[in-house]
Amino acid sequence: MLFTQYRYLIEEGVKLNMHLCPSNKMRFFSLGLPLALLLVAFALLFTTTSAAAAGMCVSVANDSAPVEPEPATAENAVAPNCRYGVTASQQGATVIEEMKIGWLLSFAPTAPSWLPDNVAHTPMVRLKQDRDPSTNSRLPTYTARPAFTENGLGRIVRANPGAVWIIGNEVDRFQWQDDVLPDLYATAYHDAYHFIKQIDPTAQVAISGLVLISPGRLQYLDRALAAYKEKYGTQMPVDVWTFHAYIFPERKEPFNGQGLEGIYASIAVGTDPDLAIMAPSPQRPLAEQIELCERDDYICVHQHDNMELFRKQVVDMRTWMKDNGYQNRPLLLTEWSLLHTYRQLGGGDCGIRDEFGNCFVPERVTNFLDASVQYLESAIETDLGYPLDNYRLVQQWSWFALDNLGDNQFTEGNPSLMIDPSSGNLTQMGRKYRDLIQETTTQPNLVIDTIYADFVNVAPSTSGTAQLKVSIRNNGNSRTTVPFDVVFYRNAAQTQEIGRATVPAGLDGCAVVPVLAEVEWQDLSEGVHRYWVVVDREGVAGPGELSNRSGSSLVLVNPVTTFLPLLAR
Repeated sequence: MLFTQYRYLIEEGVKLNMHLCPSNKMRFFSLGLPLALLLVAFALLFTTTSAAAAGMCVSVANDSAPVEPEPATAENAVAPNCRYGVTASQQGATVIEEMKIGWLLSFAPTAPSWLPDNVAHTPMVRLKQDRDPSTNSRLPTYTARPAFTENGLGRIVRANPGAVWIIGNEVDRFQWQDDVLPDLYATAYHDAYHFIKQIDPTAQVAISGLVLISPGRLQYLDRALAAYKEKYGTQMPVDVWTFHAYIFPERKEPFNGQGLEGIYASIAVGTDPDLAIMAPSPQRPLAEQIELCERDDYICVHQHDNMELFRKQVVDMRTWMKDNGYQNRPLLLTEWSLLHTYRQLGGGDCGIRDEFGNCFVPERVTNFLDASVQYLESAIETDLGYPLDNYRLVQQWSWFALDNLGDNQFTEGNPSLMIDPSSGNLTQMGRKYRDLIQETTTQPNLVIDTIYADFVNVAPSTSGTAQLKVSIRNNGNSRTTVPFDVVFYRNAAQTQEIGRATVPAGLDGCAVVPVLAEVEWQDLSEGVHRYWVVVDREGVAGPGELSNRSGSSLVLVNPVTTFLPLLAR
C-alpha cells in the first residue's frame, strides 16, 4: 500500500508542480522508498525560479500572467512569422517568402528543394492499415512511408536533427488519407516514436491531426491512448499535438429509412457511430433542418464557416489535452479552410449552396480567414493554454492550401486557394493572409523550459562531476538570427561562473522546438549544490523579460550517504 502511494506521488507529481527528469527516474527509484520521498520533499523545498517550477526537473513554465514580448524593432518586423503556415507546391514558392509565411506543411518526410531557407518545414510519416487483397478486410498490421529502416526513415531523421515529426495524417479518415484503427495507430505511433528518438533524441514527435474535433474524434484519441497504455504500460509520449478544424457532418441522419453511412468527414474509424455528428435529412422541411443544426449533434452546410463552431473545436481540443495530462505541450493546427466548392466545372454557378441558397464565394472565405486568424492570434486562456507560449491555445496554423498542389486536383471550384491557378497572382484570400502576416511584428523571445537536476555518485572522500542542463524555447514568432550565451553560476548573486554554453542562431519560434544547453560542474563534494542559470542576459537574441530567462536547480552528490542518517530517525 505504501509503495502504491509512493508511485502515485511520483507519477502524479505534476499536480504538485514537480516532475522527474526521464534520465533520472531509474536512479531516483534505486535510492529506495524513504530516501526517494525525502528527495521529493527536498526538491519542492528548493524550487525557486522567477516563474513556476517543478521538482527534480525544474520546470519554469510560467504560472504568472502571460508576459508579452516587447514591441519589435524595424529590422525584425519583416522576418517570416512561424505562426502562419500553408500547404503548398512549387507553384507557391515565389510568394511564400514575399508573404512572410514562416511554416510549410507538405505531408512528406523531406522539405522540398524550392523552400526558402528561412521557412520551417514539418516532416511527416504516412501510415496505412494493411488490408487482405482478396477480401479487403483489415489486417492487424500497417505500412509506413518511409519504412522504419536505416535506408528509409533513418537516413532522413539523421539529416534533419531536432525536427518535429508528425506520425500520420487524418488516421481517423475512412478509406481516404491514412485510415488506421485507433489500437493499431497506438502501435504505429509507438514504433515511429522510438525509432526516431533512438536515432535523434532531440527530435520532437507529434500525433496525427484528425479531420476535425468532435465527440467521435476525441473518442478515437481516447481509444488510441488506452491501447497504448495497455500495450506498453505507460502514457503515450507525445511531444507535440496537431489537429484539423474543418466544420463538417460525419454521417447522414437516420430518417425515413436512410442509413447511417458516413458523409463528408466520415465516421471516425473504430469509434461509436452514435457519436458522429449528423447532417439533417434533406427530406425534412428546411425550417426543421435549420432548427436541428442548433443542436451540438448536427451540422448544416451553412455552418461550414461558423466561427463559434471553429472556436469550439480549438477549445475542445485543448480541454481534452488538459484532461489527459498534455496541457504543457504545443498544439499545431495543421489544416483549416473552407472546402465547399463555389464554381462548377466549366460553369459559373455554385458547386454547393447552403440551406439559404448562398455560395462559398471568395468574399465569404476571406471573411472566415480573417475572423479565424484574428481568433488564433488572440486565443489565450491561462487554464487551458500552453504555459511556455504565454498560454496561447494554438502555437501555429497552416491554411489549406496556398496553391493547387501541383496536380490541379484542388483547382476548379476550390474557394480557399491563395494563388490563382491560371494567372499565378494572389487571390483575395492570398492578399488577406499576406496582409494579416505583415500587420504583425516579428521577433524571437527566449524562455526557459526546464532546468535539470542531477545525481552524482562517487567514492567516499572524492569529488564528483555533474552535468548541468537547461532546456530553452523561443516563444516569439520568428527564429533567432544570432547566437546567444547561457551562463551557469554557483551563487544566487550570479557572480561566480561555473561555465557557459553558446546556442547558435536559428532556434525556431512558436515554442515548439527546444534546445539544450549544458556544461560540466567539476570538483563537487558530497552534499547539496545549487546552481543558477541565466539565458542571454544581454538580450542579443530577443528583448523578452529576463525573469523568464533565469532560474535555478540543484545537484546531489552521494545522496544516499548524505541523507540516509537523517531518515534513520
